[in-house]
Amino acid sequence: MTEIAIQIANRASRCATVAGLVSALVTAAPARTVVAQGTGALTSSVVADDSSNRNGEEEEKTTAGGPSFLPIPIFITEPAIGVGFGAVLAHFHKKPGGTGGEASIPRAMTSHTPTETGRQRKPPPTITGVAAAYTDNGTWAAGIGHSASWKKDTVRYSGAIAYADVKSAVYLAGIPFNFDIKGGILLQDIKFRLGKSNFFLGGKLSALAATSKIEFGSKRPIELDEGDRTNIGLAVQAIFETRDNVVTPNHGQLIQLDLWRYDDAIGGDFDYWSATFKVNSFHQLADRFVLGWRIDARAVDGRPPFWGYPWVSLRGIPALRYQQKRVGVVEMECRYNLANRWGVVGFFGTGVTDGDISIFEPKHDIYAGGIGGRFLFKQDENLWVGIDIARGPEDMYWYIQVGQAW
Repeated sequence: MTEIAIQIANRASRCATVAGLVSALVTAAPARTVVAQGTGALTSSVVADDSSNRNGEEEEKTTAGGPSFLPIPIFITEPAIGVGFGAVLAHFHKKPGGTGGEASIPRAMTSHTPTETGRQRKPPPTITGVAAAYTDNGTWAAGIGHSASWKKDTVRYSGAIAYADVKSAVYLAGIPFNFDIKGGILLQDIKFRLGKSNFFLGGKLSALAATSKIEFGSKRPIELDEGDRTNIGLAVQAIFETRDNVVTPNHGQLIQLDLWRYDDAIGGDFDYWSATFKVNSFHQLADRFVLGWRIDARAVDGRPPFWGYPWVSLRGIPALRYQQKRVGVVEMECRYNLANRWGVVGFFGTGVTDGDISIFEPKHDIYAGGIGGRFLFKQDENLWVGIDIARGPEDMYWYIQVGQAW
């Protein structure tokens, strides 16, 4: 469920498991509202220079670290759950001492600022967000989330609780069968910086209590995990993070490894391992040109529920379309600035599935790609928005993007 939620939060990170739908909504505030920090600490950072004028000093005193509320729209264009809309109301908490030790956000890459992206990275703000969303196929979700960083950004926390009713399709032997999963989810995530490095170690908790139903019609080709089910897992995570910003990076890397254990010993109905390894890398090769690429590998071992099997996550391919025990994706995206506030992107990716689950057909020739346009909506926060059109193996889809697609 985790990544379907991320799409609903308009992270545009291809949707994932049904639990993802729930988490995306409530983590939408912590994940997506980072782009809106300018209402508080950004002004403080910009005016902190010795040459600041009197007005700037007054503005800093007024706004630095102050609390604020910000409504954030959610645009949903994931083909697996339909087209829809939602919103997040985010509360930015006041930082102790006014500034919270935050650095300025790197400026956006434009034709006039080719070398001004900087190497400073802004610590995550403290945010509480309430979110809700609905799509035209009847999928909906609502929840609340909170994120914070403590001790000079040496400790980072995020948590969420939500309820969702997800309607989508699972492909068995290449044939789509509609399903409906409704229930609640609790997510907890905490990580600790290793000294003054860019490495983090931490842990996660995911708890899902839901009721599922699959529409097989008159014939039932296979028994799946219908009815009331509980899925509880604990994870250890290791992260390396050097991106210049989390909104639309121009340079830097995110490398993350998560190892999950779901077990009836901690209250669940399923026993299995799940592992995820991903690399997102960004390189500013010229004044107006940024190259990004990613690797995403996922695997399970044991007996997960049908929504727990990983799948190929690419623009142009619906969530849950290609599943198996092991899935890998490689994708590249090029971003070019045509003018100060306008840009274009081109992207192409390939995926592969492998495993011995007979109801999921292994695939080794999955390709998807497309083009898109970008507009620099907020320069100080490097927030680019736009639309992508992508073609997969079977059809063409469109996506509204806010920030980087992954």
